[in-house]
Amino acid sequence: MRKIFRLAFVFVCVAYTVFVSSSFAQKPLLPSMVVPDGLGYNIHFTDAKTGEMEMIAESGAAIVRMDFGWGGTEREKGVYDFSAFERLTDSLEKHKIRPLYILDYSNRLYDDGLSPHSEEGRAAFAKWAAAAAVHFKGRGIIWEMYNEPNIGFWKPKPDAEKFILLALEVGKALRAAVPDEVHIGPATSEIDIDFLEKCFKAGLLEYWDAVSVHPYRQTNPETAISEYAKLRYVIDRYAPHGKRIPILSAEWGYSTAWNNFNEVIQSEYLPRQWMTNLACDVPISIWYDWHDDGTDPKEPEHHFGTTNHEYRKDTKPVYAPKLSYLAAKTFNETFRGFKFNKRLWVNDPDVHVFLFNKGDEVKLAVWTTSKEPKSVVIPCSPNVFTVVSHTGHKLSELTASGKDGLELNVYSEPRYMTPKKQGGFWKDVLKLKSLPLTVYGSTIQCRSQQEGIVSIQTAPSRLAEYNAYYYAEHVQDILVAQHTRLYAVNPIQLSLPIPEKDKLVIKVVNPSGEPLSGEEITIKQADGIELTETTRALKFEQGEKEKTLSFPIKSAPKGEYKFAVSATSFPDAFPLRTMKLIDDFSTRTNETLADTWGVYPDGDAKVESKQTIEMSDGMMRLSYEYGEGWKFVCIKPKGDLQKIEGKPKALGLRIDGNSTGGAVNIRFIDSTGQTFQVHGGKMNESKQYYFEFSLDGTTSTSHWGGANDGKITYPIRFDSIIIDGTRRATGQQTVTISSPVWIY
Repeated sequence: MRKIFRLAFVFVCVAYTVFVSSSFAQKPLLPSMVVPDGLGYNIHFTDAKTGEMEMIAESGAAIVRMDFGWGGTEREKGVYDFSAFERLTDSLEKHKIRPLYILDYSNRLYDDGLSPHSEEGRAAFAKWAAAAAVHFKGRGIIWEMYNEPNIGFWKPKPDAEKFILLALEVGKALRAAVPDEVHIGPATSEIDIDFLEKCFKAGLLEYWDAVSVHPYRQTNPETAISEYAKLRYVIDRYAPHGKRIPILSAEWGYSTAWNNFNEVIQSEYLPRQWMTNLACDVPISIWYDWHDDGTDPKEPEHHFGTTNHEYRKDTKPVYAPKLSYLAAKTFNETFRGFKFNKRLWVNDPDVHVFLFNKGDEVKLAVWTTSKEPKSVVIPCSPNVFTVVSHTGHKLSELTASGKDGLELNVYSEPRYMTPKKQGGFWKDVLKLKSLPLTVYGSTIQCRSQQEGIVSIQTAPSRLAEYNAYYYAEHVQDILVAQHTRLYAVNPIQLSLPIPEKDKLVIKVVNPSGEPLSGEEITIKQADGIELTETTRALKFEQGEKEKTLSFPIKSAPKGEYKFAVSATSFPDAFPLRTMKLIDDFSTRTNETLADTWGVYPDGDAKVESKQTIEMSDGMMRLSYEYGEGWKFVCIKPKGDLQKIEGKPKALGLRIDGNSTGGAVNIRFIDSTGQTFQVHGGKMNESKQYYFEFSLDGTTSTSHWGGANDGKITYPIRFDSIIIDGTRRATGQQTVTISSPVWIY
């Protein structure tokens, strides 16, 4: 019945079936959705120190992930030594912890120690992987195909096609040798849709029981919700008929050494990450890392752990717990045996009220993604709630009287609430059909099913990223609401119009490659710039993914200018926005460039780099080459270009990028001397990118120096455009940068 309810009440899609993730059965050998079955840590040992495994178990961890390295277990061709992992597996079984072993990396005996890419290397790796799975058959091990092959862990450089050839051979070998063992992949760094789709197209979903990803980010965990929906769509698009393939969060953490992070934030994000995953039907959540890997305060890799680095042999516990360890332990103890049931909507998208149940018994977890506390009302009948902090401290009880619900303040740290009166109202709430956090669909085809929908926002256009759905029912005369987002699987994305020489350019991206016709893009208002034409037809043939629309202008704007853009199906494709060119590159020469912009290396001073800037056809061309290690360059404005008038909301920038995987960021400095670094995206393909760096906190932002409070004190000044490296050498590279604009 749950499946019928979920699929029936949200919407009806013409020629499209909506996916609801928890409505399908998972393969029995994967962990259940019950806490803490799929929750645990990455470790980096085969032989635990005295007291270490006990401490992991005491936190409630039910699974650990560990490299099962090829090079360390086959030191002579065809001869395998799995003894270290026999000891580790025995130790984990003793503490009722399940292993997730990563079949990874290279072997000096094959392919010159690079990732296996020859026929001999692939065959040897597959034979070794099958031998390992046979050796440990029946012990509940989850075997994962490689680790982050989409970045530098695939040597000498990432190569999707070579990885796929290896993964196919391993998949066939494992299915032949141990068809009932769990085999997953590909453990991508972040949710790399392009890399994953290549794997799926090649048929790897025939062999994988689940898709593992590493959703790293420096934004809050809840930002992964939409990415999971998009990945769910791609998986279902290529999955063998009738095969249900879950998503696993096989590695994900937050370093306390990152700018704008500390132990408190890490401890808040750990349970929020786990709960977000559970709510998105992600049965495995591996926190990276079990304990800190070093003590260098400036090295992020040293500070992902839930405990400090130092081992204290004669002290109990043997590692000093960080707040994140207490958060993990508290969550597992509080919700042991419970599973996520539904999110209760309280009319604030920043506030998360998650309902968990174990039979008819319920508990709630409440928090906000906002930096500031929020005041909300949770629908409920009269009751008294016990409250526990996310690190285990007992807080004051809360009382709900009458039928107005429970009014309370909500904070970024989750708080766990248990009603003293179980059953009754809460039993009826459990009976309500559960709305998933996200679904996917085709926005141009979907229509709503009105029964039970209290309010609905629709935008039947491919230029709208999502529709929002709200659903509510009365329980004992109390309105209980839920909310979900329908993410478009075939959206059309417009970049901000940017003036270049004698034209205004709008980049249009069609990620799905689906055809589009009957659409026109119109500059419906333009102040401060004179257009000779205002409308362009927008049409995509099947398979076309990008277009550039050019609108002739008489001259580049001077000072502020305004634009509003409409489309045939979406009048407010871009509402009216005020902009100002930071610099008009179309007027620059190499001589004037030297007076107005400079390029400077940054990062590890020991890592070599070469970098130059020059003008090229009305754009700034950056040529650079980084050595292996932490390196990036800053392109800095000089003199008056540093000044920023007023309070811009964003900076817009178009870049003809490369496929290195390097990130693009910007920096600005406020009047207290506090530096803010706004993170853009990564360049994974040699194509045109449009970056819009929000200056209001909606884009991932770090800060340091000055007041160091994360609050912008105006006036501010522009510091730099940053082209980051990937810690690996990639040879000489170039990018070209358009005239940047402030957006007000």
